[in-house]
Amino acid sequence: MTVAVLTRGMKGILVFSVVVIVGFTLYNPVIIMKKKVEILSYLDKFMWRSKVPPAAINSSNVTQAEAHIDQPRAEPTPGPCHPNLAYNSLTSKLKPIYKDFMMYRHCREFPLLCRAASCDGEHTFLLLAIKSLAEHADRRASIRSTWGQERVVGGAVVRRVFLLGLTESQIRSQAVQALVDHESKQYNDIIQWGFRESFFNVTLKETLFWKWFSQDCRSVKFVFKGDDDVFVNVDNVVEYLKEYNPSHDLYVGDVFQNWYPTRAEHSKYFIPLFLYGKKPYPPYAGGGGYLLSGTSIFKLHKAAEDEELFPIDDAFVGICAQRAKIEVIAHRGFRTYGNIPYDPCIYRGLMVVHRVTPNELWLIWSLLKINRKPCSQFTRVSVKP
Repeated sequence: MTVAVLTRGMKGILVFSVVVIVGFTLYNPVIIMKKKVEILSYLDKFMWRSKVPPAAINSSNVTQAEAHIDQPRAEPTPGPCHPNLAYNSLTSKLKPIYKDFMMYRHCREFPLLCRAASCDGEHTFLLLAIKSLAEHADRRASIRSTWGQERVVGGAVVRRVFLLGLTESQIRSQAVQALVDHESKQYNDIIQWGFRESFFNVTLKETLFWKWFSQDCRSVKFVFKGDDDVFVNVDNVVEYLKEYNPSHDLYVGDVFQNWYPTRAEHSKYFIPLFLYGKKPYPPYAGGGGYLLSGTSIFKLHKAAEDEELFPIDDAFVGICAQRAKIEVIAHRGFRTYGNIPYDPCIYRGLMVVHRVTPNELWLIWSLLKINRKPCSQFTRVSVKP
């Protein structure tokens, strides 16, 4: 009898645990997004694959099927861009990504597949512009639900936009694109261009964003530009920016000075001598996250027209900033590398922390919302530089 009672009790506890787990799963938008990816992948495998496959990638970097995504365009679709074969001998012994980059780095016009409404209106103080990959739906979901919420902070309007290309994966491209289209319709916060994502194409995304901003966002005062694996303390950012005139230049972050190109061929940051000489890069802010005034973006967009694209995006921003005579400002509240302890007092004083997973982001956000205890002066980081 006793054993039977204990067995029924354990079953009851097990059922309760399952209910709690399922309830959390239904509540957590990150997990919901993951489930959507799984469902769409299933459809891609068992249903969409039976259809005619999309056309092979053409020289404009977008397939014919993808070129007809049902999104409005304000400009005509650019024509094909033909490869430049002049550097083939220099890249023959390097990884394929270098050959692809050199053949197509002159190609800078790509169709706009999804256009966000993030710059509609004339009162946006801060635009959160987040570089993301099409398949990173879970990261976008966690950002929307935490620090990336569109809201008013201290009287300042904060808006959000995600910057995407086409997924590099050929296997799940239709499933991933279907999810991106769904997000775009639901949140209206995605800009997507018709080029294939790669590590070296992040610089291309940078220049396309500057062009879009210069055309559609001329009234936005400031921009946070960062990756989709960062935590941003938006309250601190707004407090900091309120002391600056948006009509003046501003370029602030975790600054790298006197950094030389990496010559180790095994590194993904490897830069051969024919791409950059023996001098150091100009000072630049780490690409994980930095701030710009709208005025500075206009100048960077203009400066980029006279610069060849460069594989390392944050160094390229520094190169353009030097040409535009924009000084980069170092701020210790930007942590784009290194490990930060899960101490709410530390995060409460910072502005940007890089290398954060969606689950870690939820943990940090929860700690900041729950923990309201006073912090000692040793754990606080001033908003001032």
